[in-house]
Amino acid sequence: MAGAVKVPSGITIWNAMRDELLMNMYQLPFTTLPPTIFHVYLNPGDYDRIEGIVPRIVAELQKALSEEVRKMNEGRGRSGGVLSRLIEQEEASLIELPPGGWEVYIHADRNDELKPGDLGIESMLPLPAPVEFGGPPTTRIVKSVVTGSGRSSTTIEVQQPVPVVQSPGDLTTAERASLRYEDELGTHVFAMRKDTLSVGRGGSAVWVDVQVVTAPRVSREHFRIRRDASGAFFIQDLSTWGTSVNGQPVPAAVPGPDGVLRPGPEQPLPSPARIELAGVLTIDFEARRQA
Repeated sequence: MAGAVKVPSGITIWNAMRDELLMNMYQLPFTTLPPTIFHVYLNPGDYDRIEGIVPRIVAELQKALSEEVRKMNEGRGRSGGVLSRLIEQEEASLIELPPGGWEVYIHADRNDELKPGDLGIESMLPLPAPVEFGGPPTTRIVKSVVTGSGRSSTTIEVQQPVPVVQSPGDLTTAERASLRYEDELGTHVFAMRKDTLSVGRGGSAVWVDVQVVTAPRVSREHFRIRRDASGAFFIQDLSTWGTSVNGQPVPAAVPGPDGVLRPGPEQPLPSPARIELAGVLTIDFEARRQA
């Protein structure tokens, strides 16, 4: 039918991913680090049409990433080559293939942000700590939305605190708690290493610390956990379909005058606890024992 919107093809997805690869590299004196994790989001209707071949698409995208890096490494230093244009120097450093392989995920966008034919893509690049400043390592995230009229991108950097050898009672950069859960991608354990974190499905325009892949009843940002100076934990609901702890509902988020949900009041979070999200996913929470 004339004017019908086409589902993004594997080539369309690859072209967007290749652009993301080029935009999110980090050069060191002897190597160049590429982003190693890619999340692709499609309109739910578009995703449903390709769901049966998603594993095949992922496998070919991973192969294409390796092949692209190989071509760029072979072409480094050549006048007009892709890598020469990217880094703009005569002798470019080799791009390093990720030792653990490429992580590529394709999701249906359940946040009503992508129209049919659009796609969202995120690339994540763990960065080394800036030695001269003694700071923590970060993850640089490039988020792009590709539509028929063009591409828009934003870049953020998220600090990733690292564990240190600690004296008794020192939890400044150590693990505060752990969250264990199983979603559509398997079983995960997340170490909480800062005093606040957010949990939800995330999305192309919503950043969460713990991104779960599950049913759309789980909100983009579903709940938050906070640890105070005394070591006590609190939980706060931000969702549409609710959060419960050990079977008891957490005070719900409520719509404001503009119709936008406002976070519910905090309530104490015991340890251990089973946190249930909208009746579809359970997270086991356990605080770290203080010495």
